[in-house]
Amino acid sequence: MADSKSENLSFDQDKFRCPICLEEVRDPKDLPCFHTFCKSCIQTYISSTAACTGDQSVKTIECPVCRKSITAPRNDISSEEWASGLPQNKLIVSMSVDNEQSENKNCTFCQKSNKAVEAKHWCKTCMASLCDDCKSYHSYVPILQSHKIVSLVDVENLKNDIEIEEPCPLHKGKYFEVFCEDHDQLCCSICFATKHRTCRKVETIEDVAVEPNPLSSQLTPTCFIDALKKLEDIQEEYKDKVEKLNTRKQEICACTETKIEEIIAVINKAYDQWMKQFNQKHSDAVGRIEIASDEVKRYAMTVQEAKTLLEKVVEHGSPKQIFVTRYKVRHQILEHVARLCNLNIWDVVDDYNQPDTNFLNQVCKDEKFEDVKLLESPSSTMEVVAKFASSLQNNKILQRRAIMAQKDWMKIKLEKISESNLLSTRVYFGLFVDDTKILLSVESPSSLQIHDVTNSTASCVYTYPCPSAPYGLCYSGECMDKVYVSFETHVEHYQIEINGTVAIKKIETFQLEKEMRAISCGSSVIFARSKSERIICDSNFSIKHTVACEAGGNPLFLSCSLNGKENAFTLNGRNLVIVDENNKKVLNCSLSTVKARGLAFDLQDNVLVCLRSNKLRQIKHGGGWSRDIYLPGIQDAYNVVLHPTGEKVMVLDFEKKFCVYNVV
Repeated sequence: MADSKSENLSFDQDKFRCPICLEEVRDPKDLPCFHTFCKSCIQTYISSTAACTGDQSVKTIECPVCRKSITAPRNDISSEEWASGLPQNKLIVSMSVDNEQSENKNCTFCQKSNKAVEAKHWCKTCMASLCDDCKSYHSYVPILQSHKIVSLVDVENLKNDIEIEEPCPLHKGKYFEVFCEDHDQLCCSICFATKHRTCRKVETIEDVAVEPNPLSSQLTPTCFIDALKKLEDIQEEYKDKVEKLNTRKQEICACTETKIEEIIAVINKAYDQWMKQFNQKHSDAVGRIEIASDEVKRYAMTVQEAKTLLEKVVEHGSPKQIFVTRYKVRHQILEHVARLCNLNIWDVVDDYNQPDTNFLNQVCKDEKFEDVKLLESPSSTMEVVAKFASSLQNNKILQRRAIMAQKDWMKIKLEKISESNLLSTRVYFGLFVDDTKILLSVESPSSLQIHDVTNSTASCVYTYPCPSAPYGLCYSGECMDKVYVSFETHVEHYQIEINGTVAIKKIETFQLEKEMRAISCGSSVIFARSKSERIICDSNFSIKHTVACEAGGNPLFLSCSLNGKENAFTLNGRNLVIVDENNKKVLNCSLSTVKARGLAFDLQDNVLVCLRSNKLRQIKHGGGWSRDIYLPGIQDAYNVVLHPTGEKVMVLDFEKKFCVYNVV
């Protein structure tokens, strides 16, 4: 690849560039991994790198950017045939049409008959220039009548409303027609018939593209800017490390040479041997950094290519094209990240250390110099890459929630999958922090605990001591790994880290104007309760509204709907009350009991209430109908917590235990 050019190529370039020649792409061809190259460049690359692997002698190449293995259509294919047979990136061709460059060009169809006729029009469907006669031919041939034709001098129409039929990479001659939401997969008619016919959520791409879609709308060109900047900083960091190591090498070598001048006759052999070993270590260290830097450069090319393409498509593409392009670039980046995660190259040498420079003593004792030590440090590269990849995958919670929301929640059952005895602890609040981990607020002893519910018997895997008793818990956003914890006089904001090992780290502290024992985060406000008041705060826990109310027991409970617009609580254990963000009552209904405690909204805004028995009371959204849900393993239900996807429910028992259930 053109490495010397790439050093001068800024990440803010907005043209479609070939990753091989780094020039504006000509006759763009796509590999199966969706990376695009000039036809001539990829042909030359195939010719120089195609090799046979394994016992079956299958000819393969690696993508020049992401190194994904690509298999030839057949073993005897030439590099020219292989390159010519790759699919053309029609989207880039359509968005790269320049009316000034197109002036005085000849008609594409007349050229095939060896005629030179000036082109005056552009067919967006054929992606070809047309003369007046060929344009007229389009108008009376039925199959061509629906083609979009614009004048080459009509700049606005030439580059707008771009929509290209995207070919299916698995089935030649077929195009993407539907989207399977269950598998997050674009499908042609054959894909649908063979693999997705029984899926519950399959729609045409046209229908999906026009619907408001929070999953795909998160993927915008702006989300790539910070990632590109950090990748650029990492490459600069690698360059600085190489310079630092070179400098340190020269310093150590100079010191060593000065010392050995005094004993040159004795230590020539030892010095030569030491220098050889040190050079090898230095070469290995620098080589490892250069490999890591090259991989970052390749990944940055993937991100830059995705950013450039998405910017153009968002500006000029149809809703369908925008949806398809977002899908392609998201999966392209995630596949590249997965390959980077499998590389064992990210712990690099940060410095050298020479423990002892008494070379005369070393030569006299061991007849050699003591080796220079390598000081390695973990690189932040994969943390940056993983964080960006995580931002593209956050919508998985919303996607799973959308699937569960299709259930009739007034007919669900709960199937127990795990339980835990909490022994001598006092626990009233909990949250799911991933699919198999639960965070508990433990009043005695004062701590936060994380329990693993993978198995039928749950176990505590981490304890975070607290200086005072923690009370209410709630998420601080859409993700499950950041939570607020109330301590009456203040609220702590924590990051929950679950990646092989488990840890809880404090992010910030909010001092409170009034005590808050129960908290729940809405879409734009935070709901809270004290012993005598209901409170509505802004995102910094500054009070906006307060309303006096009867507490109805200790501890206090409340719950916010998943849309963040409504908040539910109980009064004196007798009534269920629901209010909106402006403190306006939405519902006030009697529960015919004095024992109502913890509660939670389900995915259809029905409310689940604990009545200190072996059942949950479910009140339908809007009131008017309710039912009881049996709780296997629970005797005295005290609080209920719903997983953000709606797939699981946790119930805390007053008899110091909890159970986790699948929603079926």
